[in-house]
Amino acid sequence: MKKPLISFQNPFIVAPPMLEIILVRHGQTDWNRDRRVMGARPIPLNTQGKREITQMAQLLSDVEFEIIYTSPLMRAFQTSRILSRGRSVKVEKVPEIQEIDYGEWVGRTFEDISKEKMFKTYYASPKEAQAPGGEKMTEVIKRGVSFIETLKKKHKDGRVVVVSHADVIKSILIHYMDLDLNDLHKFRVDNGSVSLLFFDGESTRVLSINCPVTVGKVFEVTDENHKHLKAKKNNFFTLIQ
Repeated sequence: MKKPLISFQNPFIVAPPMLEIILVRHGQTDWNRDRRVMGARPIPLNTQGKREITQMAQLLSDVEFEIIYTSPLMRAFQTSRILSRGRSVKVEKVPEIQEIDYGEWVGRTFEDISKEKMFKTYYASPKEAQAPGGEKMTEVIKRGVSFIETLKKKHKDGRVVVVSHADVIKSILIHYMDLDLNDLHKFRVDNGSVSLLFFDGESTRVLSINCPVTVGKVFEVTDENHKHLKAKKNNFFTLIQ
């Protein structure tokens, strides 16, 4: 175990050990791009996804971490392998942080399932959400938080990386911000983003959420909405001319 840090302000005071958990969402896949539900399907990163994580690896090049824990699904494991290049760090697969089981929704587009009553519940009230034949969101937050608590006991200090999926990462953040699970969809965790948990034995803090590899990515979703609205307006004015 590492020695506790000595405070430079007062060398007789021993600073508490600090643990940082870097939460990474995997890079983009074709199914992300097409808004299709993946679940546990072995969907690989696409060209943009590989580029996103390569950029992330470059941005994290001066950040030391001990190990990468990853969802065993292909897209997450590929992300972990890219992040581990040039480092002597172990990549360990962890089933507790794999994607939520979306049951009968897997393979269908979000546009298609958005018409279903249970999908509306998934967005409006995640506490009661469960895809037909799938996993409850309450089960997802339970296994995700349980794994983080295991890490806190295993790693007293230092930095570790956890590569997972949007709803798993969001449910973990929800827990450590003392928010209600029904707040799950009030913020985003995009492909190729970083969020940061901090523990020092006395306090728990969420230091960042959904940090993108490029600033432009922040506006990616809303840009599409603006383009769609602009196109509708242009079509309207064309019709009335």
